[in-house]
Order: sequence, then C-alpha cells, then structure tokens
Amino acid sequence: MPTIRLPNLEVVYKEMFVMQPLYRMTRQWLMENEYTDNAGDAALESNMEILYWWREGNHINPHEKELRIWWRTKKKGVPGGTFGSGYYTHHIDIDWNVINWIDKEIMVDGQKKKVQSGEIRILIMPHIEVRDMEGTPLIKYFNQWFLTRLIKKNLEENRKVLYQDAYRLQNTIKKYLELKSFLPKEDVFHEKFEFI
Repeated sequence: MPTIRLPNLEVVYKEMFVMQPLYRMTRQWLMENEYTDNAGDAALESNMEILYWWREGNHINPHEKELRIWWRTKKKGVPGGTFGSGYYTHHIDIDWNVINWIDKEIMVDGQKKKVQSGEIRILIMPHIEVRDMEGTPLIKYFNQWFLTRLIKKNLEENRKVLYQDAYRLQNTIKKYLELKSFLPKEDVFHEKFEFI
C-alpha cells in the first residue's frame, strides 16, 4: 500500500514531570479522537504499544533510568460521503524517549510527592496509507491517474485533517507540560503534577 508521509512534529521537554498522567492523557486523547490500534481495538489495549523498553542505571549513574515507547495508531479517512474517503487510513505513530530520568521528591501542600526529572522527547509521525488498487481488474491500469487526478482533492483534504490532528495532539501535550504553543488554547483536564 502506498504511504504518504507528512512532516513530523516533536515535543522536547527537560524539567520535572510526572510520567504516568502524561502517558494516560496522551492515550485518552487518541481514544477521544477515534484512533484505534492496528488490531482495530478502540480501547487501544491489543496492539498499540509495539515497544516498551526500560533500562535502569548506566556506568555513569546507577540511579538514572531510560524509557522508550513506540505507539502505532490508525483511523479511517475523512467521514461523510466524500468520494474516496474509504481509500485512506490515517496513522499517527508516537515515539517516546525519556533519558536522564531520575526520581525526586517535592513538597506539595505539605506532603512529599514523587516526581521525575529528565528529558522527554515525543516524536509524532503522521502518515496516510492509501489502498492499493493494483489488484482491481480495471482500475489497476489507471492507478497512478486515479491517485494523482481523480481523488487528488480528497487526498489533500485527508492530509489537512490528519495534520490538524497531529498538531492538536502536539498542542495538548505542550499544554500539559506548560510549554508555549502556536495554536489557540484548549481545555486540558489534567494538571502538570497530577498524582495518582
């Protein structure tokens, strides 16, 4: 199947944070925006996380940790009767990389709370998968023309929708981490230091 890649987006944050609420909030955003895992599970339980790698300690600092997570999600194309919407699948791949992770304690309302300190890099990689028409008896001869001429407008519409989704996800993560964003403010129902 042909793949159309869109520009990647990245969030880089180096300060104190709490990892578990950030992880849950990002997963909740994907569920609210109707993304599923590769197995089609809307709860994102079956096949979304294809890598979870954890390392504790290194030769410089035995208390330092590192975390890598790869998420793969998909969503059907633009709904609502537009021609060609069944030919597209929107994908948002998210690669988490947390380095120099050190657990710390801070005082919040007179109580000690456990937080993490380190550098988070979240890479958001959107792309569109177009159904391959090579197997269709009549259309296989016109496949290139079909993609570049007949459904080009619909393809551009799908690119725009997917890129807006990726930007909104990046904006939500930045809002959670209290970073500057270029999009209008959205309501985030989680706090930066939300303790569970």
